[in-house]
Amino acid sequence: MTVDLIVRGGRVVTDGHRVEADVVIDEGRVTGLIRDTSHIAADRVVDARGKFVLPGLIDPHTHWGVFNLPDLDAFATQCASESASSLAGGVTTVMHCAMDKGSYLAHLAQKEERVEARAGVDVVFYPALTNLSQVAEVPALVDRGVTSFKMFLNGDAFYGIGESDFYAGLREVLRSGGMPMVHCEWTPPALDLLARELATAGRTDLKAWADARPNVLELTAMERVFRLAESLGGPVYIVHVSTREGPELGAAARERGVEIYLETCPHYLALDYTMPSIAALGKVKPPIRGPGDREGLWNGLLSGQIDTVGTDHCTLLLREAKVGKGDIWSQQNGFAGTETMLPILLSEGVRKRGMTLERLVEVTSANAARIHRIPGKGSLRPGADADVTIVDLERPATLSAETLHSACDFTLYEGWKVTGMPVVTVRGGEVVLEDGAVSRGPAGRVLRTARRAPSPSASRPVPFP
Repeated sequence: MTVDLIVRGGRVVTDGHRVEADVVIDEGRVTGLIRDTSHIAADRVVDARGKFVLPGLIDPHTHWGVFNLPDLDAFATQCASESASSLAGGVTTVMHCAMDKGSYLAHLAQKEERVEARAGVDVVFYPALTNLSQVAEVPALVDRGVTSFKMFLNGDAFYGIGESDFYAGLREVLRSGGMPMVHCEWTPPALDLLARELATAGRTDLKAWADARPNVLELTAMERVFRLAESLGGPVYIVHVSTREGPELGAAARERGVEIYLETCPHYLALDYTMPSIAALGKVKPPIRGPGDREGLWNGLLSGQIDTVGTDHCTLLLREAKVGKGDIWSQQNGFAGTETMLPILLSEGVRKRGMTLERLVEVTSANAARIHRIPGKGSLRPGADADVTIVDLERPATLSAETLHSACDFTLYEGWKVTGMPVVTVRGGEVVLEDGAVSRGPAGRVLRTARRAPSPSASRPVPFP
């Protein structure tokens, strides 16, 4: 018998341990972790000697085409470009936030066609609930294998959800066995007031954006959401935690027995508003904050208080559109981040702060697969999808928009020197990154995720706190 692929000679890191083993792959699955495969014939062998072999990464937080809504052709184009960017960064699965004002039953079917035609990574959809009509579709979507749902508490005119509708959405997601994913910034009137006051005072710097969205508003939102989840008896996942106090607030909720999960992003771990290089590019919601917040988040990540790292990758394509009129108020939100996630975590986390590779695997794939019930991902155990990222911890690189693969023409990490890079990516059993060259490989799939047990408390009326 001949297998499709063997990754030979590397140090495998998976399921909380590392082992010297060869990864045997056939028909798109891992079929074994074997110390000596010299007796096994393979169509192809990849030499991983001196390198570490990890499960393919999951980016649980992306927004392909968000600045081109509702243009599905633009989304299709970005399925191709941002897949290449993902694979170059060792990311083989992405979770995509679908955003629409109408029915997701129709919208997701249209996006699924485009993923299967153009994408080169596997995709999990998580719709953004913006109104009660969409909330009413949650049970049907969960039945179809769409089980994670986003809700924005920052009052955005397009995708924000009102306070009463948020409660209805949270309850329906938990009743249906889904996972609520919440953007925590409370409350929109306070955000608007602070922004007006700072703009009137002539503040145009990046720190002004953080001052307009202070830590207390994120923390207030988190605490309210934790209390609601506690009363409803279900889990909640907080996206892009940006404050130093956030991990401890989450830990306190866990002490009360609340099932909560926290995600942060590479830009909160690597950057702060004192860095001149990002002054014209660093606007994002929640804001990039100060050095103390950055280090507090690292503490939370290394200690286990933070569960996942996602990028909030937005395909804002042109630097010219990003910088606006040169002030923070006209600067556009968002930036690309999936391809640079692993290099940043390897360089800033593993090398500088002693993050173990076992912990790296937890926060970049295993935990996301577990929390969002993504089948076949986050592990290299036999039977798992054959998604593999080979890492060279000694490989130096200089990050630049010219060499990154996203359609975005700028990066917040322009000129950054990192040590530690993905050098080979395997997706679905096929090598898709090698020697710096990216190929599409197997067609992208839309993955169905598994429902949780419905929360019984969510079926009972509970007063809004």
